[in-house]
Amino acid sequence: MNTKKNKLAYDKFINTTRKRKSTYERERVIEEFYSDKSRIIYSSSFRRLQQKAQVFSLEPNASVRTRLTHSLEVSDLGRTLANKIAYKLNKNGQLSDENILPLVAIVENACLLHDIGNPPFGHFGEAAIKEWAKNILEYIPKNLEHISKNLEHIPKNLKKNKNDELLEELITDFKEFDGNPQGLRIITKLHPDFDQHSLNLTYSTLLSMIKYPRTPITNETDKGKFKKAGYFHTEKNIVEEIHEKLEIPLGSRYPFVYIMEAADDIAYCMSDIADGIEKGIITETEFIEEFKKEWKNVYGRRNSKIKIPKTQNLKGFTYNFSIPWSREAIEEAANRFIKLGDAIHSGTAESLISKENTMGKVLEIMKKVSRRILYKSFEAESIEISGYAVITGILDVYTKILKMNYSNFDKILNDNDIDGDDFEKRLIHFIGKRYIKAYNYSLKEINEITENNNEEFLIREWWLRAHLIIDHISGMTDEYALQTYQMLKGISIMR
Repeated sequence: MNTKKNKLAYDKFINTTRKRKSTYERERVIEEFYSDKSRIIYSSSFRRLQQKAQVFSLEPNASVRTRLTHSLEVSDLGRTLANKIAYKLNKNGQLSDENILPLVAIVENACLLHDIGNPPFGHFGEAAIKEWAKNILEYIPKNLEHISKNLEHIPKNLKKNKNDELLEELITDFKEFDGNPQGLRIITKLHPDFDQHSLNLTYSTLLSMIKYPRTPITNETDKGKFKKAGYFHTEKNIVEEIHEKLEIPLGSRYPFVYIMEAADDIAYCMSDIADGIEKGIITETEFIEEFKKEWKNVYGRRNSKIKIPKTQNLKGFTYNFSIPWSREAIEEAANRFIKLGDAIHSGTAESLISKENTMGKVLEIMKKVSRRILYKSFEAESIEISGYAVITGILDVYTKILKMNYSNFDKILNDNDIDGDDFEKRLIHFIGKRYIKAYNYSLKEINEITENNNEEFLIREWWLRAHLIIDHISGMTDEYALQTYQMLKGISIMR
């Protein structure tokens, strides 16, 4: 089937380019994306998701979801949705036969990756990092204090010098910290076992996981329609290079992102309720009543075509709600993908889960029930408060490393001799070797771009050092973060 003349052809989004050409030649396009999947599921970052909470941290009940089981479920839903969309596109002459399976595989990969950057304790871990970042200039070394003072005291209407502006821009990585850009950082930088290109995934897979195509920014008015950042300044060059290679305008979404996002929305709406039932926070009967109540509050007595089983006929949440409602939501999302046409193709569309449709309304109500019943439960809130305190406590200690002058930090980092009583030395030895390796790769790059500008080098190095600390903490599981906190506070000894 020839799709080249179709202005909405999707074949151009199936791209197997990698930052570094693969050392293994593959005969078929689909094999490149299967290779991506293998690289993802065999990575330590993906495995760590099994000990990171979806909603309930440090959960002893193995039936309750972790980030890993959630990611697998999102991937399953994403495959089903992508398959429907791919065949619809093929039927419309917008996708060639040979690219049906690659499209589905790309979406599966993006779904597996969508939560890989989440720090311990999820959104409360993110909140702790962002709160810490509000005072990040307090941790700047003495030889750069003049710049931090400029940022704090120079009126906004007065022009700052180049290095002042550089530092102001770079620290937004931490002020807008989020699991999404951290995820991209992990798969492009933080698995440097072979070289600096980490997992070296295909460009199509990488772009398909970037939900918010912008960097953290200093001006609130510039955020536009994307409420969050999708990549840090550390990965800005990579993203720009991929967009240029694939001839996709910066700031536009990749079409397959919409499929991954819809699969995630459907999955967590269903799974959060199911986990609440599993933990005994809410029963199936209570869910029905709460759902009806919320629906009436929002939409009155209109219940559209929603099928709600009677209490006496309940066979379980999964059988009655999760499966049939997910199936309907997938069908609506697939139809909306085709309907939005040019907006999807150009990356300017709204979400596939729309309140214009029945299941969009249903998922909205399910979110309201979850927020009111589950997220405010004692079980959830007590862990969230503890998690926030844990991450804050670890950050408070690790700021000692940020306060060091570069020369002293460099000496410790590259010294294999562990003798000495320096507390900072001991802290640095706890940082994972792969994070340090990634830091050194990035340090070499900024050395090249700053040339003889020593102050710019020191600013960029300090920024990389801050990322090194956040990389280390974000990579922890919930349990390991708790153990680290207890050790740093002298509560217990890590063995």
